[in-house]
Amino acid sequence: MQAVILAAGKGTRMQPLTLEKPKQLVELNGKPLIEHIVNLLPESITEVILVIGYKGDMLQSYCGNTFCGRNMQYVWQDEALGTAHALEQAKHLLKDSFLLMYGDDIIDTASIEKAIQHKNCLLAFEHPDPRAFGVIELNEDEATMKNIVEKPEKPATNLVSASGLVLHTDLFDYYSDWPEGEEKHIPHVLNKFAQDNPVHIEILSFWQPINSIEQLKEAEKQIKG
Repeated sequence: MQAVILAAGKGTRMQPLTLEKPKQLVELNGKPLIEHIVNLLPESITEVILVIGYKGDMLQSYCGNTFCGRNMQYVWQDEALGTAHALEQAKHLLKDSFLLMYGDDIIDTASIEKAIQHKNCLLAFEHPDPRAFGVIELNEDEATMKNIVEKPEKPATNLVSASGLVLHTDLFDYYSDWPEGEEKHIPHVLNKFAQDNPVHIEILSFWQPINSIEQLKEAEKQIKG
């Protein structure tokens, strides 16, 4: 199975650590963040497509053609036009269902194993205060997503969209009618896709986003090696 890892951003909130290197090469307990992320992937993930942008040549040089036992491919996102746009850069390499990961989050392998049993799946996290996140509303079956609502004042659930989705290439059929040059994000496209396709929900056992120096320090306490 293939995995796509989005790693094109500038990591502005982690400056000054990201002034000279991309966020994924910032070290967490002695190893670059990208190494932690690739190592947590299940063994069935044999190919990783890295979407790079800011200082992407450094990432490509560090990871090479094979990295942590996986074959590596690279595509560039030259303009910061959102996460869905970043994924679109890998479209020509993808086959059937694939795992999508954000390049600044650590999650648990066991939950990924469950997610990849589905054609489409969204990994969620039960958060005590979901108002600052994309909140997942469920269909009546309580097992598939209805939509994602960004930062609602009155969340319908405590489930938030974290890092990790299993998506099928059918998703790209829902990219049409997007205004040229506007940012395109995964939740926007996924909301349309979920109207016609079941997107299962799996609950993460562990999620540690790393979007700031404070979160990096917290991750150092939570994650070993």
